[in-house]
Amino acid sequence: MNLLRKRRPQSEVPDLYEACAPFYDDDYAALRSSGDALFYRKLAKDSGGPVLEMGCGSGRVLLPIARAGVEVVGLDGSPHMLAQLRRRLESEKPAVRQRVEVVEADMRTADLGRTFPLLTAPFRGVQHLLTRDDQRAWLRTAARHLAPGGELVFDVFQPDYRYFASPPQGVVDVDRTDPASGRPVRRLVSLWQRPEEQTFHMRVEWKIGDPDGDDYEEHAGDTVMRWFTRAELENLLELEGYRVLDVWGDFRRTPHGPGAAEIVLRAVRP
Repeated sequence: MNLLRKRRPQSEVPDLYEACAPFYDDDYAALRSSGDALFYRKLAKDSGGPVLEMGCGSGRVLLPIARAGVEVVGLDGSPHMLAQLRRRLESEKPAVRQRVEVVEADMRTADLGRTFPLLTAPFRGVQHLLTRDDQRAWLRTAARHLAPGGELVFDVFQPDYRYFASPPQGVVDVDRTDPASGRPVRRLVSLWQRPEEQTFHMRVEWKIGDPDGDDYEEHAGDTVMRWFTRAELENLLELEGYRVLDVWGDFRRTPHGPGAAEIVLRAVRP
């Protein structure tokens, strides 16, 4: 990795998933955010499999499903994140590896030539679909891969409108120790809101080691994401021929309503 002692211009900052791939698993292990992984694992077991996971990344949600005995196909457009997943698979038991197929493809246009009783898009992957054309293309691709009566389940965050007018500022959301080197790792997230477009620019920075030490490193990655309202998503699903079965406000299946932190949708396409 490059040693970065000064912030690079935005045009030179790599894609978020290229930058975050080496840190992703340890970051989310430190955050202990396993609620969604348990939620999707139960869905997968209830479906009987196989499962198509769109936006599988490095396997944070996918691997618990495979360990639970369910066949799962993980699809992602980031070769960097999929490389991490393949490395993780090397340390899994042979039975787990045999249940996993990894596909590098765009979730808007993929064609695997098979169908699934359950298709998922965990951890806000849908929020990288910035335009209405992107969103509808994904839903049509999902429909091609759903078996009769199959379900589509995905989640996005519930927008907090208080932040839309706030100036950009960095917030440390991970403060941990690197398990390999023992060095401190701090992850800083900065957002630039564009509420008129329902998008925000996000920069994530990692500061590793003692700033005065010889082995100090800084890394950064950028992305743009879109936020959604519940009604917008329900209308979009209906336009593409889906029927919404459930809308939850968290991964405990609490009905969506006041205080919701997530928008979790379950839909079928008759």
